[in-house]
Amino acid sequence: MILKIAITADNHLTSQAKNPERFLALADIFKQCGELGVQLLIVAGDLFDQSLANYAEFEALYQSSRPNDLTTVIIPGNHDRQLNRSAIAGESLQVYSEPTIRPLNESRLVLFLPYQENRTMGEAIAPFADQLAGKRWFLVGHGDWSASLNAADPYEQGSYMPLTTADIKRYQPEIVILGHIHLSQQSGLVYYPGSPCPLNISETGIRKFLVLDTDKGEITSQVVNSHLLFIDEHLLILPVANDLELLEKDFSKRREAWDIPGDRVDQIQIRLKISGCSYSDRQMVYDKVNGLIKPYRLYQDAAPDLGDLVHSQDLDRAEITALFMEYLDRLDWEGKSLQPDKGQVLEQALRRIYRVTP
Repeated sequence: MILKIAITADNHLTSQAKNPERFLALADIFKQCGELGVQLLIVAGDLFDQSLANYAEFEALYQSSRPNDLTTVIIPGNHDRQLNRSAIAGESLQVYSEPTIRPLNESRLVLFLPYQENRTMGEAIAPFADQLAGKRWFLVGHGDWSASLNAADPYEQGSYMPLTTADIKRYQPEIVILGHIHLSQQSGLVYYPGSPCPLNISETGIRKFLVLDTDKGEITSQVVNSHLLFIDEHLLILPVANDLELLEKDFSKRREAWDIPGDRVDQIQIRLKISGCSYSDRQMVYDKVNGLIKPYRLYQDAAPDLGDLVHSQDLDRAEITALFMEYLDRLDWEGKSLQPDKGQVLEQALRRIYRVTP
């Protein structure tokens, strides 16, 4: 009887030479599965960045890192949709390239839905409706949750095998776990583990995988010891005499929000953009910013972007800015899903006050 299941997705393995950090992240998940007593690891699509003829490097990692009593189930995603059982070898390794229903224990079933082009998840679930009716079951698939509050991956435009609220109401799974969106998130009973290693600068912060206790029906997240962490920050400087002090405070607040342990500083790559209007001269801003980010590596070796930053000590415009900020502070921003947000409104106001063209 399976009690603990780990779920990851969107590993996007290429080769050890090209992206060794992605293999290291998966190796860490295997290691933690052993430590946590996980019996089944599920990869919910896009284990590979593309369908390949040779998966030998993954097979070597699997053999060296997998705990002896761990079973691994892989479903293809939209990137490795041609993956099938005959193309890959490993002990206790299963690949479901077609929709498949399996028992987890005496009381629960799991339905695996690999990615299928030009098909919805509702259409893929329908043939199993009678088997699932009145049962307690989990859904594991790869695609878009149409009710998600978070945007889809900007690098993959369009809809990928969507799951709708109507599908949830009709078939009534207990828990849904999906691959495809690289941000770890939850929306109701739908979970995305996210990518365990970032693929691009849009995938920031700590990376995770999920652990499902099938007895309790509870899901917890575990931190992946990813050897690569991306941070992407955009700071706004205001035209006040203590602008550099405020900039440092803002950066310190952002850094706390990263919630990244100090012993992982060397794994961080940061991209930083500075905009707004500075009272201090640009060289002082440049020196301050470089001092703030000194402990971290730069993303793609790119220096902080000060292209949209202007310098001015115009007291009249500074007073207009202060009055506008007071007005913004009086507005009710709490609980509002506004686009643009308060910071974006202030940035655009500074452009107009200081006559900066976009």
